[in-house]
Amino acid sequence: MVRYLDPEEHPELGEERRHRSSPGQRLARVRERNAALTGSAAIEAAREVALRKLDARACSRAELTSAIEGRGFSADLALQVVDRLEAVGLVDDQAYADALVRSRFSGTGASGRALREVLVRKGLEPGIIERALSQISRDDEAERAAQLVARKRRSLAGVPRQSAYRRLCSMLARKGYSPSVASNAVRDALDEWHAGSSDDDEGWGWEVS
Repeated sequence: MVRYLDPEEHPELGEERRHRSSPGQRLARVRERNAALTGSAAIEAAREVALRKLDARACSRAELTSAIEGRGFSADLALQVVDRLEAVGLVDDQAYADALVRSRFSGTGASGRALREVLVRKGLEPGIIERALSQISRDDEAERAAQLVARKRRSLAGVPRQSAYRRLCSMLARKGYSPSVASNAVRDALDEWHAGSSDDDEGWGWEVS
């Protein structure tokens, strides 16, 4: 026999159902509630969304406006809140782009096209992107590419030169380096490795593929 429990007499049932709702359902309720807010209440709630994002990590204007709108607030309100955060120095797209480029370049070795794609996804303006990328000189790229290639030396022992060349150039291309920078870095490294090897060194007597 199925027992019926009146939600009025058992409020914990409503709480249990609330916890069982899907993330999509919970977000829909949040969006509906936020959309109904007006005046200072709406501004404060939207500002809280932005500040929570900034507490986690630095963000671009576009990321913050998208986050605010995604919680049910209007585009106009999102713009108003982000403008205010920018005015007080909590949002700075150029500083954000500059730091992101430096971090990715020094950390993962990403450069050129790969970095540009990241900055575009962040919603940054073209002028800001170009200024951020200009921090990396041609010499910086060549040096970083050489470092990335050097890390692969041990794993390529015994690999025919042409195969090693293709693998290394592909690796640099995925990280955003131009064909000329990649080719120069790889050729220089392969020539150095071969010149520094002896007939007794296993793997560095290059074979022709």
